[in-house]
This record gives sequence, C-alpha cells and structure tokens, in this order.
Amino acid sequence: MAQPLLNAFIAWMSANLDSATFAHQYQNRMSDKPWHCSSLFNAYEKYHWPHPAIEHLDVDKGSNITSNTRALAALQQQLQRALAPAPEDQAASRAAIDVMIWGGVQNGNVSWLTNNCDGLANLLISTRDAIDSGELNHSVLVDPELRFNAGMTKVYSLICKQLVIYDSRVAAALGWAVVKFCQQANPKLTQVPPELAFPWAAARPTKGISKQRDPSQGNLRFPSLQPGTVHAQWNIQASRILAAVLAHANAKDSGFNKHDDSGGSPLRRLEAALFMIGYDLGGGAATAMETEASQSAMPAPTAGWVECWTPSHRKPFHYRVTGQGFETHGKSITRYPLQVVNDTLNYLWRQFGRGKFPLANSADGVPAGTSEEGIGTAYYHAINRQQRVPESSRLAAILEDLGVIQLVSRGKKHWLLNLELLEANDKGTLDIAPLLLRLLEDQAQD
Repeated sequence: MAQPLLNAFIAWMSANLDSATFAHQYQNRMSDKPWHCSSLFNAYEKYHWPHPAIEHLDVDKGSNITSNTRALAALQQQLQRALAPAPEDQAASRAAIDVMIWGGVQNGNVSWLTNNCDGLANLLISTRDAIDSGELNHSVLVDPELRFNAGMTKVYSLICKQLVIYDSRVAAALGWAVVKFCQQANPKLTQVPPELAFPWAAARPTKGISKQRDPSQGNLRFPSLQPGTVHAQWNIQASRILAAVLAHANAKDSGFNKHDDSGGSPLRRLEAALFMIGYDLGGGAATAMETEASQSAMPAPTAGWVECWTPSHRKPFHYRVTGQGFETHGKSITRYPLQVVNDTLNYLWRQFGRGKFPLANSADGVPAGTSEEGIGTAYYHAINRQQRVPESSRLAAILEDLGVIQLVSRGKKHWLLNLELLEANDKGTLDIAPLLLRLLEDQAQD
C-alpha cells in the first residue's frame, strides 16, 4: 500500500472511527422507523439483521450482533467441516446454502449450489486459497467462470483468513466514506483516487421506493459492481484497507479494537458498522415520483429475474418475487399467488409434517388419484383441482431455490419443508409472506 492517497485515507478513517464524521440517519423502508448513528462505532452498536433459526446447528433466530456472530460462527464451523480433512461436496453445498439463507440471498444461489454440487468443495478450496494468496490476478480469480456475488462473498468471508463481506451495503458505505475523505482533504480532491473507487451495486426498491446505494457526488464518481472477477478483486482490496485502518495507531483506542461480548473480531465489527450505514445513503426521503410509485396497487417486484430450472426435466425459466407471490416466464408465463403458495405448503405440512415428499406431478395421475401424494397433489388442491398440475414443477424449483423446501435425495428427488423459514400465523398455518417481504427488502443483495 505505497499509494500516498490510500495511506492518507487509512490514516483519516482510523482517526474518525468513533467521531461524528460518520454520523448518519435514514428511514428503514420495511419498519418505517428512523435509524441513526452518531459515529461508525455507534452504527456497529446499533447493528440489526434478522436471521432465521438454524435448527440443525442449534442456532436460534435473532437480530442483534451477538446472535448473528453466533450464527456465523456455527456456519463457519459447518463449512470448515465440509472442506477438511476430506472435501465433501454434499456437505459443502448444504453449508453454503445455509449461509445464503442466513444472508437473505437465496435467489439464484441455492439453485446454483444444488446444480453444481459435484466438485463444489474443491472449488471452494481453490478459490479460498486464491483469495488468501492476495494475488488479485490469480488464475482462479480471473477465470470468466468464477462465481462471486453477494451470496458467495458471505461464504468466502467464512473460510478465508481475513475477508469481509462485500455486498451492496458495505460497498455503499465505503464509497460514502471516500467521498467524505475527498471533501475534507487539503486541498480537496476533485476525483476519486482509482485505489479508492469502490464499486457499488443498486438496491432493490422497497414499497416502490429505491434506497440510495450510489455514493457518487458531483465529479466524485464510482463504478458499478460487476459479479465475478471485479467483485472478488475489490472484496480483497476492501478487506486489506479495512484491516489496515484497524491496525493504524490512530485506531488503537477505538471501540472496534476493544473487547466486547459479541465474540466478533474487530474487522467483522467494522464490516457490520458499514453494513448498517450503507442501507440508504440518501436518508430515506422519498421523492414525489417515488411516493406516487409507493402508493400504486402493485408492489414493486425484485429488480431483475432469477434463472431457474424445473427439477425433473431441467426446463429453464426465470422467476421473480413480488408482493403477491411469484411470477415466472419461459415458454409461458405463470403466476403463483401468495394464497396458492401457502395452500400448497400447508397441504404438504398436513400430509407429511417433517417427513420427505416427492414431486409426483403427473398431469393425468394426480387428477385421477393414481399418483402418490407430493407437491403435485398439494398444488392440485391449492388451485381448486384445475388441470394445471405440471405448473407445480416451476413452483417446486422456486421453493427449493429460496430454501423453503430442501432437497434430501437426488435419485428420485424428495424434499423436506424448511420450517425455520416459514412462520405460523395466528391460525397455526404456515405463511410464506414474511419471507417474501424479507426477500423484497433483501438488504444485502447486490
């Protein structure tokens, strides 16, 4: 780190970790409650990320820093057991999927981890070793096939030596800090130094209102974050810079470097603080256009479509989560209303409980009553016995990709309900709506 401006930024940030320089506030779009911090360390103290329980790891649901630190420690141990002493693909896939569920980044990632299970453990090991080498142009990291996104940064942060989670919120806060540094420099910097040009990623709209993640101001511009090589390289650089900030003499007495009861490392705590600030750089004030959009009858869907494949015949399609359920397109467009999804899940719950179930969605066998009970029959009853049973193939693929059902056998495929993600309403029935709201908010997605 011989660059003078980079060194100056590290010294400046390390001196301001606990100062009002990083005071910030915004309106949380899901809770409609204001959030504010008086410093970067205070942002850490106000960390909040609701995560589901992970029953098989003995992790309870929670939302504060201590709860999340415990969850990450359990997930880290699960991943490490899958990679050593002998790499185990199935265990690695299961562990990585659990990380995606913790981080709310299932969309597209769960299906990829499932479909690329063979060789996954060694892939994680080789990528981990490339990251730990510190070589930004390592052959593994510049491979066009490298999968590195908001989901995989979480996985690698748990198996690499010193890697922060670099998602859209952390990226936004880092860029925001760089802008402050440029404005306070003497003389002021009129352009972002290349070594501090942290790429940013847009947030998904919530209630029709976009959260500001682009830290650019005037001529101080930042590039957009691209998955793969660019994301991995900047993840490494961000980790180096933040580690240097904490190691600087200016940070010796910072709250980040003092022991607390959370169990997290100083670097993880600094990452958590940036994560909180990066939720919305604009403060949460809606423009007139945004307000009009938020009052529309149709809640805004997630940005973009997720590629997926039906479980048996591997037919490709795309889906997205909306406020009303799921929408898909492929050779045809199919919508799955929230009530139909819930009725399907509750039928499976009544019939199988915690037991496994098949797809079993024969177009003729289900209506005739000759097919075994499974997802097809559940969907058939949910749509009032209409002759559209094969549509359940797409629904099964979506539910698996979101972690709502978990694949437990791959020959003749069977799944289990992931009850940790499904909340029972006041009538005691399963309800997927809270999960969909979380996915629509998807505070960590890039």
